[in-house]
Amino acid sequence: MSSHVEGDDLRIDLTMAKALGGEGDKGKTNPEELFAAGYGACFQSAMNAAAASMKAKMPTDPEDSIVDTTVHLVGDMKKLDMGIRVDMKVGIRDLEKDQIEEIVEKAKEICPYSRATRGNVTTNVEVVQM
Repeated sequence: MSSHVEGDDLRIDLTMAKALGGEGDKGKTNPEELFAAGYGACFQSAMNAAAASMKAKMPTDPEDSIVDTTVHLVGDMKKLDMGIRVDMKVGIRDLEKDQIEEIVEKAKEICPYSRATRGNVTTNVEVVQM
């Protein structure tokens, strides 16, 4: 029996994460990858809103800004005492690093994922040059 997630316009087959001994089956995903996708997309939207509120000009081409998000299982897998850590690499073409850092700090305050995980999930955000 295959596990999957369904919505009106969505059907995703699931597999167990390799960190938990799963196969990491091609064409399937796991909750950690889904969390990374949701958090990354939400943070990108929060960065756009933050930039607009700060009168910073965000690029219009989606290729000119990135939020590369990875979620890691952490803790003692054998004792099933687990948590997650989120690592993000954020870049915005044609903006100075200090301006991107200001946008990131404001995005952390308004992103619903950032707010929901604050104090419970370690989230590392690194600003990278594009």
